[in-house]
Amino acid sequence: MNDFAKLSKKELLRYAGQTSQIAGVSRFTFADGMARGLPAVQVKNGSGLAFTVLEGRNMDIYSLEYRGINLAFFYKNGLTAPERISHAHDEFMGQSSGGMMYTSGLRNSGPANESDGLYQPLHGRISAMSAENITARAYFDDHDRYRIELSGKMRESRLFGHNLTLTRSITAELNENSFRIADVIENETCRDTFYSILYHVNFGYPFLDEGTELVVSGKTFSTARSDASKQYFDDRFLMTAPTDNFDEHLYFLDPPADAKGKCSALVINSKLNLAVELCFDKKTLPYIVEWKSMGSGDYALGILPSSTLLRGRHDELEENGMSKLDAFSKIETGLVFTVIEGAEAIAARAGEIRAV
Repeated sequence: MNDFAKLSKKELLRYAGQTSQIAGVSRFTFADGMARGLPAVQVKNGSGLAFTVLEGRNMDIYSLEYRGINLAFFYKNGLTAPERISHAHDEFMGQSSGGMMYTSGLRNSGPANESDGLYQPLHGRISAMSAENITARAYFDDHDRYRIELSGKMRESRLFGHNLTLTRSITAELNENSFRIADVIENETCRDTFYSILYHVNFGYPFLDEGTELVVSGKTFSTARSDASKQYFDDRFLMTAPTDNFDEHLYFLDPPADAKGKCSALVINSKLNLAVELCFDKKTLPYIVEWKSMGSGDYALGILPSSTLLRGRHDELEENGMSKLDAFSKIETGLVFTVIEGAEAIAARAGEIRAV
């Protein structure tokens, strides 16, 4: 950690004309290509963490770097503003942007299907919704801690039908190696409904590389989606180099919770002595879907904490796999990203996770 992590506001301002030369938030609008007109926020917290939050795309996380090392995977389509997105059948593959994290839901997670008399697009609609009631601020609190806070509210609704809102808060502190995403999903109608949510976290090169490893609890139950995935089941947690014409593999993980009800997934790049941990509540996100895409040009590792088994709304309802949200009620969920640096610290945390 840098010395300025211990400095008070008064002390820090003796070194810096503005705290923004070390940490802060900057709001901007993309001005080029398919992302033209998309509002966003650039965040840096002084530890080497820097990330982009898309105000116009559900407050999702697009880029994420640590000390200049890229952690995210960008789909070859590039970033697309919401007004250019079509939810027509099969258009997702040609328009999805990827990035560090996008949200799947709130009515559908997984494949496109017909449910409730409506077409449900692949991974739902919420990631294309623009935020309202946006705040973005960086400040010293009453305890002299420098805090970064972003928030916004998104809505997925239909006249005479559902009205689900997602209120997202993203918080970080000066010189910490982590940031938190806290979501509140609310049913703002008089009728009970069913919802799903999946955090599609996408790791990419150079953090993702040959030998990168996924660590989960040693008691995690795993299944494979397809015969191709089953063929490589024993190697599901170890990444290869990019391979031409390699089909994606998908694995469903049911990890146990620790004493606090939390689950963790740790992605380790031993070459860089760098790891990223994802931590979340087992109660609201009982599953992890591992998307192992080792194909050339589509080289990604997806870690997807999820409320469902990614079967799509129709099949999830048929098999009682969706969560019910009573009229005028809400639930809280979310995700914590933590970067761990150094071989000893990584090995210690991996041992703790495996032992759960």
